[in-house]
Amino acid sequence: MYVLRFAANNIEVEEIAQTAQVLKESFVISPWLMLVPLAVVVLVAVKVPAIPALVIGIVLGFLSQIFVQGGTLIAGIEALQSGFTIATGNVMVDALFNGGGLDSMMFTVSMTIVAMTFGGILEFSGMLMSLMNQLLKVVKSSASLIISTIGACFLTNASCSEQYISIVVPSRMFSKAYQNMGLHSKNLSRALEDGGTLTSVFIPWNTCGVFIFGTLGVSVVQYGPYAILNLVVPLISIIYALTGFSIVKLTEQEKEKLAVDELKKEKVNEEVNLA
Repeated sequence: MYVLRFAANNIEVEEIAQTAQVLKESFVISPWLMLVPLAVVVLVAVKVPAIPALVIGIVLGFLSQIFVQGGTLIAGIEALQSGFTIATGNVMVDALFNGGGLDSMMFTVSMTIVAMTFGGILEFSGMLMSLMNQLLKVVKSSASLIISTIGACFLTNASCSEQYISIVVPSRMFSKAYQNMGLHSKNLSRALEDGGTLTSVFIPWNTCGVFIFGTLGVSVVQYGPYAILNLVVPLISIIYALTGFSIVKLTEQEKEKLAVDELKKEKVNEEVNLA
């Protein structure tokens, strides 16, 4: 019978003690600071929208840095923009706390903007409608529509090399078709995730594949067979589409609401064109 235990030679007691001492010297450590993440958890639990909940968490963290940690207003603003920086001399502490800020997210933000821009160009130039019309010629059922969505997401991942574009462009391309077939938008959302998000790691030149290789030094060929979640989920989604299992239809009330919203949208577009 095996007994789970820690081996003494595997625990760097001195390193842990040094790290704890550096943290005590560099920060004010108090259980009251747990109220900040706890507040965000409570807001999410009571179904407060994501953006207000995150903003409240940011504000509470900002105030904690100033009034608890003793930082200045300027330092707090700089941390929000470019991230927190500290030089303690302890490699572990510096690696753990240095970073963050809006600048660290600009790559993700810029790719989202590029994806939205690319989708807008495809839509308003008529290319998106042309592509959709060709695809819809072979789409005769809800199953073929969902499978086509998954396939389009994978092809976009391979051709555009970006996960965000593989979600945005097919969503714009197929959203109207889902409405016309009486399918709830959650079916489209699931197909986009299964076909776009999960398959992006299998494209070596996609940003996800490049990131994994650059971070872990493992190529797609090496880790691909072990990415069970990414392999199985799209197949399960296709099986669901073929069997009709968990495929949600629009109710009559939802169809009426969508029709009213579509009329309002067309009216606004006409007014904009006239102006």
